Amino acid sequence: MPINASYEFTDAEHKFFLAKTTEEKILALEEMIRTAPHHKGSENLLANLKRRLAKLKKEYKDERKKRKGKPALVKKTGDAFVSLIGLTNTGKSFLLSILTNASPKVSEFPFTTIFPEQGILNYEGCKIQIVEIPALHENIQEDSENLGIARMSDLIIIIGTNNNEIERTFDELKNSNINLPILVVHNKADIIPKIPAKAEISISALTQENIKELKEKIFTKLKLIRIFTKEPGKKQAQLPVILKAGSKIKDLAEKIHKTFLEKFNYALIWGKSVKFQGQRCGLDHELKDLDVVEIYLKK
Repeated sequence: MPINASYEFTDAEHKFFLAKTTEEKILALEEMIRTAPHHKGSENLLANLKRRLAKLKKEYKDERKKRKGKPALVKKTGDAFVSLIGLTNTGKSFLLSILTNASPKVSEFPFTTIFPEQGILNYEGCKIQIVEIPALHENIQEDSENLGIARMSDLIIIIGTNNNEIERTFDELKNSNINLPILVVHNKADIIPKIPAKAEISISALTQENIKELKEKIFTKLKLIRIFTKEPGKKQAQLPVILKAGSKIKDLAEKIHKTFLEKFNYALIWGKSVKFQGQRCGLDHELKDLDVVEIYLKK
């Protein structure tokens, strides 16, 4: 026991010795590191605890693989797929919890996220699947499986607190031959205010500074449009149909139901894509975000 150890430290140490599973030991060790004295005399103790924690996390990962085989592949769902990528301790897990309905484990200790975590961002009716990729080790062999998930993305969000972290993440993606649309986000602006050169937006997940603007940027980067359908004589639908930018009425009709395309007669459009509201249009008319479409079928 270290000199001047707090009650919280001794309690965590007791939990560690009583722990029966690797996961329980990890949690106890993390608590010991958090509550241990932090001064020159405790440097060796802290270094030893961190080494034991790293070893236990590796053992835990190996145990999971033996019980379940390789982590289950992430399946695409929703209207778009986004990956959160970055080095350790850049705030990916906390940001995921702010943006979506996910509840990943958040910790100040390195490499807390062992397997991909995911949640859904509901942006004005658009359901965006966001997957947090475990922190990059800057080792292609170690990162290859997780980066394989990132290859499915419609958008990659690089999270970093400084230029060095962002450049190293770019290098890892380049070395893995991943060339996809990217949004660079500077996190922890509340404590690291200097904005990296490549960052397109500066946020703080902790204080939620610019989180609304980040959601808007994610939607814009995905190049999606929200189209509201309307039945003749009724109000427009509350939830939009999500399409790719540049989509036409025929794409909308096909997504609603294949018979709509077969029996299509004409459509009335309200919104930015027409010269006057309620304009009559055919299948090749290109739609714009927030258009309202009323489709008429052949009798």
